[in-house]
Formats: sequence, structure tokens, C-alpha cells
Amino acid sequence: MSQLAVLIGLISFPGLIATIVCDKLLVHAERWNTFKYTVYTFVFGVSSYVLLQGIVWIVSAFDRHMPFLQPRVSLQLWGTLISGRDLSFTEVAWATGLSPAVALFATTCVNKKVLHRLAQSVGISSKYGDENLFSYFLNSPDVYWVYVRDKTTGQTYRGLVRSFSETKELQEVVLTNVTVYNYEDSSVLYELDAIYLSKPLGTFVIEAPSSLHQGNPDDRQAIAAQRRHGTPSGEGRPDQGDKQASAAATSAPAPATQEEVR
Repeated sequence: MSQLAVLIGLISFPGLIATIVCDKLLVHAERWNTFKYTVYTFVFGVSSYVLLQGIVWIVSAFDRHMPFLQPRVSLQLWGTLISGRDLSFTEVAWATGLSPAVALFATTCVNKKVLHRLAQSVGISSKYGDENLFSYFLNSPDVYWVYVRDKTTGQTYRGLVRSFSETKELQEVVLTNVTVYNYEDSSVLYELDAIYLSKPLGTFVIEAPSSLHQGNPDDRQAIAAQRRHGTPSGEGRPDQGDKQASAAATSAPAPATQEEVR
């Protein structure tokens, strides 16, 4: 039994690596439980070996063979699954090396919502994706500058979305080039280079200005690049891109007053 467990563990190792990579790159509010990790490990593991088998077939078609692998058309793994013996550690190593590529491909498909877009295009489903609406809204390529209203403090924050996250208890947003308004009359209180906001779920009201006030396309591309790369830890002043983005948004109107919101 122990020998079988070791065999299964070695075969599953590429899938485990791919699952860990996906877990780190995908946006999901809840941590994957043991069942999901097991299922994803199996799926990614099989995908890694299938990819390796496809590469071996292609290389064999040119009368070549993969380095360190025996010159054969089919992987030895398939026979190992039947007999439970003669596992090729070289095949496991190759599959492990390919597993990050499998994980990156899967992550791209999920983040780009390839399956959901395909289903929507043929009218099968109108589901937007698996992440929560908070992340979906702030991940939108059309959302850069936002108004974050916090009725508990009586303040409204206008700024550039730099990063955000959501857990079961909290919603967190980091804004740069921030202007703080009084919630009651929208008078300007003060300005900040950046601010970190963390509140219980549902405390924030987040509004996006109209597209006319989101900046010109060149500035928006620069902002998107900044959001992808983030701000280095300890950096207190906005960089040149943030200053350009701030200038592009100076025409944005002040937030609506409390009476107007009602």
C-alpha cells in the first residue's frame, strides 16, 4: 500500500505544482478546500502528461526523441498506470517542467473568461464569471477612476484604483491621487498621494465616472500598465504616470451630494 501511495504521489506531482500556480494567480475570495485541490491536481496532472505525450508524438514524427526519454512513441506512464510498476522518473520530471505552462494557460482562460465568453456568444449562458461582483467591477478595463463613498465616516474618496481584494469579512481598496470630499455637500477636505481603505462587506459604495471623465486612451493605457505592475513597497509619492493620470482626470466632476444621491 505504501509503495502504491508513493507511486500515486509521484504521478500527481506535476498536477500539484500546476494547482499551486493557479491558486496563486487566480482571483477567488474563498480558499480552495481539500476536495478542490485534489480534483484540480488530478486534472492538471493528466493535462501535463497529455501535453508531454503530444510533444513526444510531434518529435517522433520527425524521427527524433525527447532528451533523456526513451525513443518511443507512447509514454511509459500509461503502462505504469495498468501494471503499477516501472515508473519513468524522467517522464515525471518532464511533466513537472511542463506543468507551469499548463497552469498559465488555464489561468489565462479563466481570467479572460474564455469559456464564459464562448457560452455567451452562442447564447448558452449569460454568466459573467466565477469571481464576485466586487472584483469583476474593479477588474473592468473601463474602470480606473472611482468615487468610494463611506457613509460611516461621512467622506467620499476620488482616486485611481491601484489594487483591491475581498475576503469573507472585508473589502479592501488602495487608491492613489486621492481627493477626499465631505459626503454631505461634496466640499473638498484634503488630498492624498494614496489611501488604503478596509471595511466590512457592503460598507463601500463605489461609483465610476462616465467614460468622458476616465481620461484619454493613451493615459488609460499607462494607468492599466501601472495597475498590472503595482506600486513598489515603501513608495510614498506618485510616479510620473500617476501625475499624468491625475491631470487627465482633472475634468472629472465633484461627486454628487447626499441629496443628489437620494
